[in-house]
Amino acid sequence: MKRILVIGASGFIGGYLTNQLLAEGYTVRCLARSPDKLKELAQHDGCEIVKGDFTDSESVQHALESVDAVYVSIHTLAPQHKGTAEQGFMEIEMNALNNIVEGCRMHGVHRIIYVTSLGISADAKDTWTGGRWKTQQYLLNSGLDVTVIQPGMIVGIGGQGFNMVLANAQKSIAFVIGNGRNKFRSIAIDDLVYNLKGVLQEPKAYGQCYEVGSDDILTGDQLIDEAADVVGHAHPRKVHIPLGLLRFAAPLIERITRSPKGAIKGALGGLGEDLTGDPSAIRKLLPRKPLSYKQAVAQAVKNYQNK
Repeated sequence: MKRILVIGASGFIGGYLTNQLLAEGYTVRCLARSPDKLKELAQHDGCEIVKGDFTDSESVQHALESVDAVYVSIHTLAPQHKGTAEQGFMEIEMNALNNIVEGCRMHGVHRIIYVTSLGISADAKDTWTGGRWKTQQYLLNSGLDVTVIQPGMIVGIGGQGFNMVLANAQKSIAFVIGNGRNKFRSIAIDDLVYNLKGVLQEPKAYGQCYEVGSDDILTGDQLIDEAADVVGHAHPRKVHIPLGLLRFAAPLIERITRSPKGAIKGALGGLGEDLTGDPSAIRKLLPRKPLSYKQAVAQAVKNYQNK
C-alpha cells in the first residue's frame, strides 16, 4: 500500500500524518475544501491536493481513484444547512462516511483507518460520543478492512486541547473548563502517528478498535501543572468554569467569537468524562514505548521553537 488518501489533511492529526507519510516515500492525495490551506504540503514530492468535500459523493469518489488505502480524520462540531434542511454534525459525518465507504467499494479500496477519541462507547450519554460510537460501528460492519484508532489528550502544537493546556501553563491564573478533576490519558502526536502508520499494512489490525496512549493518566489540573514544570513556570492558580454555565452561554459565545451556530455546544459535548482507555491491545501489536506526558510536552515545545 503506497498510494494513500488522507481525508482531514488540513487538520492537526491529518497534517502531521501526511507529512510523515510523505517523508517515508508514500504517495499521498489530500481531499480539501480549501486547497490553499495545504500549500506547504503541496510543495512536497508525491503530494497531490484534490479540491472537494467529504459530504459530496462525487468528489469523494474522484479522490478515491487509484489509491490503496484511506485515512479519515474528521471531526465536525457544527450543524450545516443542506438546501432548506439543517443537518446535525453527526448526521453530516455519517453521510460523509457513507460516501467514503461507497467510494471505496466502487474503486476496490479495502483499507480504511479512522481516528476518533477515547471515551467512545455504546452507553455514551452525549451526542458527540454517542454519535461517534455509531460511526465506528458503521465502518467496522462495512465489510471493508477497517481499523479505528482512539487517542486521548494529543500532545503537540496545533492540537486545540493541548494548545489550551500549554497557554494556561504559562499564566498566573488558569481558566479551566470543568472541575479540573477529570482524568485523561495523553499521547504525543508522534506516537499517535506511529500507531496510525503501524496498523496500515497489518492484517491483524483489520476489524479492530484500538485505544492508544502513554502510561500517564492525569487530571486536567495536573496536565497544566506538569506542562508548567516543563516550561519552567510556576503552577498557576486555577479558576474552574462549570460546564453547565458554558453550555447555557454557548449561543452568546458563538456570536462573540463568530463561531458557526452549534459549534461551541458540540465542542463541549465530549467533555466532563474521564478519558483513560486501555492501550494494552495496541502495545502487543506495536511495542514501541510511548513518550511520557512531560517528555511529549518537552518535545512539542522544542519542535515549535526549532521551526
